[in-house]
Amino acid sequence: MFQNDIFGYKRNPKPRGVFSTENSTLIFGSPGQAGQVNPIGYMVQSWNMNYTQDVQELFEIGSNELYWAKGRPVGQGTISRVIGEADVDNQNAGFFPSDAYDICRGGASLELTARGGSCENYPLKSVKIMMAGVLVSSIGFSMSVGDVRLIENFGWRFAYLEVSTTTQAAA
Repeated sequence: MFQNDIFGYKRNPKPRGVFSTENSTLIFGSPGQAGQVNPIGYMVQSWNMNYTQDVQELFEIGSNELYWAKGRPVGQGTISRVIGEADVDNQNAGFFPSDAYDICRGGASLELTARGGSCENYPLKSVKIMMAGVLVSSIGFSMSVGDVRLIENFGWRFAYLEVSTTTQAAA
């Protein structure tokens, strides 16, 4: 058993797990879509999403009682990619199906699966994120002098979220 180190930390120096960017994958497409969009070639640089629920605190005059007023959940996401091998997105190709651009169609359903790389003898974990009511809310482009790459940025909102994780045995 290890003692405290010089900074007072007591821990096992062997890791419980190892994560690697090697062999990491991101799959982005419509649920059940044959041959989902695999962003290899789309040069995805970053993605981000959150799903929030508004909660308002209410207090009764003359008492210490706390009440919560539950709001409706809403989500939003962003994804950035270098324009390279794949062309600029349009309403019939790329990350989003055409329904995601048309508010009158009610938005699209999207599935995002991300799997991290791992070393041998460690389980491979992935997360599957299912979003519904997806509507593209912004498309932008950027470039800077020191980094001559054209970046395409998307923003979207969604109304429903499911998340599941899977663990695959080590190879």
